[in-house]
Amino acid sequence: MSVQQTSLDVYYNKVLPNLMRRQREVLQVFIDNQYRDFTNMELSVYLRRSINRITGRVLELRNKGLLVKYCRRRCGVTGNMAYAWRLA
Repeated sequence: MSVQQTSLDVYYNKVLPNLMRRQREVLQVFIDNQYRDFTNMELSVYLRRSINRITGRVLELRNKGLLVKYCRRRCGVTGNMAYAWRLA
């Protein structure tokens, strides 16, 4: 099952243009990987960016209501328990 085209149109035409470049980068990972959740460290590895560049962007996107806390699970990178995020 995929996200309906109207929902994608809203993201591409209304949400993405109003975000900063690094916020768009992070959000695009979630759009491209529908129904998948990521920890901050998994995003860091996926985007090849330092964790410091990821955590702030995730917080900003959460504050905008675009990402939500999905669950607490074992991170695929560190093996430690961590929160995973998903598209709102």
